[in-house]
Amino acid sequence: MEVTYLAAAKLKDVKPGQLKGVRLRGGYEVVLANADGQLYAFEAYCPHQGWPLKWGAVDRGGLICALHVWRFDLETGALLDPPMGDCLKTYPVRVEGEMVYVGVDAM
Repeated sequence: MEVTYLAAAKLKDVKPGQLKGVRLRGGYEVVLANADGQLYAFEAYCPHQGWPLKWGAVDRGGLICALHVWRFDLETGALLDPPMGDCLKTYPVRVEGEMVYVGVDAM
């Protein structure tokens, strides 16, 4: 499947250890996570009960939902704790200069 990269944020606005909610062109909502300088992008809402993940945290190699403390793998979106449940949709990320881009299905 072809991917289209959309501008998401300035690199300086996605600080290490933090999450940033972003609305992309076309209505896509994602959360950017910066874990020790590595950037990741996920769907904006927890698949469990639809809680905004931008209110969560990056910890122990995972993205943690603030509502029920579910932890998702940063690389794959797999649910780590509890070990059973829906995965989180992930998106490819690339950095060009000072801009962060997120890949979505071709429009």
